[in-house]
Amino acid sequence: AETKSQNRGDVKMILVTIGIPFMNNENTLADAIRSVFAQTVKDWELILVDDGSTDRSLKIAEAIKDSRVRVISDGTNRGLAVRLNQIADAAHGIYTARMDADDIMHPERLAQQIDYLDTNPQIDIVGTGAYIIDRHNRVTGIRSTLPLNPTPSAVAAGRLFIHPSVTGRTEWFKKNRYDENFLGSEDHELWCRTFRFSHFGKIVKPLMFYRENSKDSINYLKHYLKAAHYNRKALLKHGYPLIGWEKTYALIMKTYIKSGIYTFATLAGMQHLLVQKRNLSLSREESGEATKVLDNLLNTNVPGLDEIEKSIKEAA
Repeated sequence: AETKSQNRGDVKMILVTIGIPFMNNENTLADAIRSVFAQTVKDWELILVDDGSTDRSLKIAEAIKDSRVRVISDGTNRGLAVRLNQIADAAHGIYTARMDADDIMHPERLAQQIDYLDTNPQIDIVGTGAYIIDRHNRVTGIRSTLPLNPTPSAVAAGRLFIHPSVTGRTEWFKKNRYDENFLGSEDHELWCRTFRFSHFGKIVKPLMFYRENSKDSINYLKHYLKAAHYNRKALLKHGYPLIGWEKTYALIMKTYIKSGIYTFATLAGMQHLLVQKRNLSLSREESGEATKVLDNLLNTNVPGLDEIEKSIKEAA
C-alpha cells in the first residue's frame, strides 16, 4: 500500500491524511496523536486543526517535532463541519481518515481501512467497529460490530458509522462537503445527502478506542439535544426521497421521545445507564487484549510530546 505516493504538480501525494480537529482537548489530544505515530502505516500526514481552543491544546499540537505534522489555527471557533471541510481542502493524501481529539486509533486501523479501499475500488467510505473507553482510558465495552446495513432506512435512522471511525477517498470528501448548518449532525446529513450515488463499507473489527461520555452529564445532555435537533432538520430535508413521509415523521417523533428520556435520566442521575445500553460487554480475555493494545499505544514516543507535557505539569 505504501508504494502509492505520487506527485501532483509540485505537491507530493502521500498515502493517507489523518485529520484531527480539536477544541479544548488538552487532556486527550496527546494520546490521540500518539496513536497516529503508532500506526503500522507510516506514509501519512497529520493535520491538526484548532477550533479556537482556550486551553493548552494548541501548545501541545505545535510542540510536535515531525515534518509530517501540520497545525492550522486561526484563533476562532467555527464548528466541526467547517474544520472537516478545511481538512479536506488541505489534504495531500490519496485517502483521508477522520478522527476526534479524544479518541485513540488501533495501530492497524489505517492499514486495514486502506487495504479495504484498495480491494474494493467502488467503495468511497469505510467505517469500523470500536472499543469504548472512559475518561481514564479504561476499556468499558464494544460497539458497532454488526455488518453494515446500507439501506435507506438505516441511513435515515443514523445507523451507518461511528463518525470518527471513517476513512475515505480524499477526492470524495472534496466533492461532498459537510453542511455547516447541521451542528452536531453533520455526518448524518452528509450520509443522507450522498447515499444515492455513494458506496459505503465497514470493517466490523474494532479499530478505534472511542471515548464515551467524556463530558459531564449536563454538557453531554446539551450536546445530545443539539444533535437531535439537527438530526430532525436532516430528516426533514432528506427523509422523503429516502423512506417517504410516514417513516420520516416516525423517526422524527422517535428523536423527541429519546430526547425526553435522556433529559429525565440526566435529571434523575441515571444518564450513564442509557449510555451504557449502547454498548456490548467484553469477556475478560477480550478486555485484557484490548487493554494491552491500548497501553502500548499510550507509550508510543512522539518527538516533542514528552517535553510539552512535562512543561504543562510543572506549570500546573
